[in-house]
Amino acid sequence: MLNKTAIILLLAEILWTTKAHSQQNTRSPYSLFGVGILHSESFADISALGRNNTSYRFQSNYSLKNPASLSALNVSVFNVSPFFELGNYKTGTQTNDFSNAGFNYISLAAPIKKYKSGIAFSLLPFSDIGYNIYNTKDSGGVSIRNEYQGRGGLSRFNIGAGTQIFKYLSAGISYSYIFGQVDETQKRRYPGNRVLTSVSDNNNLYLRGSRLDLGLQFHILSDSGLNHILGLNFTSNAKLKGEQNRLIYTFTELYSGSETIWDTILFDKEKSANITLPQNINVSYTIGKSEKWQANAAISKNMWSNFNSITDHKNSFINENQISFGFFICPKPIFDKSIKNDKVKNYLKSIRYSAGYYQSSGFVKINDKNIVENSISFGIGLPFTQIHKHVDGTRIISTSRIFLTAEYISRGTTQNNLIKENFFRLTLGLNLADKWFNKRLYN
Repeated sequence: MLNKTAIILLLAEILWTTKAHSQQNTRSPYSLFGVGILHSESFADISALGRNNTSYRFQSNYSLKNPASLSALNVSVFNVSPFFELGNYKTGTQTNDFSNAGFNYISLAAPIKKYKSGIAFSLLPFSDIGYNIYNTKDSGGVSIRNEYQGRGGLSRFNIGAGTQIFKYLSAGISYSYIFGQVDETQKRRYPGNRVLTSVSDNNNLYLRGSRLDLGLQFHILSDSGLNHILGLNFTSNAKLKGEQNRLIYTFTELYSGSETIWDTILFDKEKSANITLPQNINVSYTIGKSEKWQANAAISKNMWSNFNSITDHKNSFINENQISFGFFICPKPIFDKSIKNDKVKNYLKSIRYSAGYYQSSGFVKINDKNIVENSISFGIGLPFTQIHKHVDGTRIISTSRIFLTAEYISRGTTQNNLIKENFFRLTLGLNLADKWFNKRLYN
């Protein structure tokens, strides 16, 4: 069977199938490398700012990437999000459209005000695999059809905590349990040939492991009223242990299209399989005036050259550099003085408007080409406010938001017989912020 690097070099001849499966979160051909396409570790509002923002710090939300941001919470927060994609694949000679939809994240966080701390629980995809590729060729008058299919991916359950240890310094730590299944099949068929038997190589990989994230945030309010926030994050490598089941067999194809197994070549059951995911480091800086406007810049490095896998060639992987920029503006944030007769004055000016840019140098190098990814993003945050009246006449105002983020993403290249992906991703994020766990007395 062909190795994965050789497969990619045949992509100029590939015809893409676009039949969707309900549980696949990606259709990318590059998901056959490593553990698939890595899922963005950001809520919808951070995606609109360029995704990678470890200096994100608010009273009504936090950064999945930096647990130190939990120390700023003053309300409990529930986040949930789906996403939708629409785009195309391009080779030197062909274009094919695709659409996709999936789950982004679900998260619950709460402050521990007495200790200027916060804690969070989240469940989200870690990586996605979903490719279906075939190519045909003629060798010595014999037609050969090679098929490559993959599906599955990894998920992670995360527990994080952050606390303010000094006036200007917060720290946090999070633990992630990573688990999932990867199913890959390679077939070599001889269409219409009743003499040669076809071959199917089936791999089922079950993985589980853990990793730690350590985060810091330096936050200073200057005399001019500007917030300066420096965020740092370090992610440890993750040693994933698991089991691999592999079955290789020959088969003949009936006129009806069904397969009849002819002979079993190899059957390995519950073979030990280990993968080591690389460590990474992120640095981000934010300047702004709290809820009114902010601008940020971030850089990160992922050590993929140290990636260890049981199936991929190590020299396909390179260290990945990421950069991102973003800003948002909210002309008139909702504060107590924004409320009149229990209604928000000038709703349009209370909407948050965001934009961002993201670039990845790629973690895979194929035929002397890095698989680079670029994206631009725009977003809006639509507020809806709850006003709780206390018996003493005071009001408690909590503002939740619906975030809509649109990204245009470009990945790969058509040079050197490779594939370029261009697609739009729409993310819908629901951010519910309220003082759920406090006792209140109401009129």
